[in-house]
Amino acid sequence: MRAHTAAGPKGEFDLDRPDNQHLASGYGIHYCPGAPLARLEAQIAFADLLATFPGMRLAVPPADVTWRPGTLIRGTTALPVLL
Repeated sequence: MRAHTAAGPKGEFDLDRPDNQHLASGYGIHYCPGAPLARLEAQIAFADLLATFPGMRLAVPPADVTWRPGTLIRGTTALPVLL
């Protein structure tokens, strides 16, 4: 499965997208043994962040969010938010 078919259109961040099979932690012999811990830590951190700041939203239009080039590490160059 290609990443763009699993996660939606390239460069689009959709908080309401349905659950999907993420590709970042590998599979089989290349599976990262720390992946379950990383997922649990992220789930706890984001839940706490959203509970602490329930009105948090982007400070810029979504189209103005820039993404890092490359495919090794996917992420934004910055994510300005209003708390």
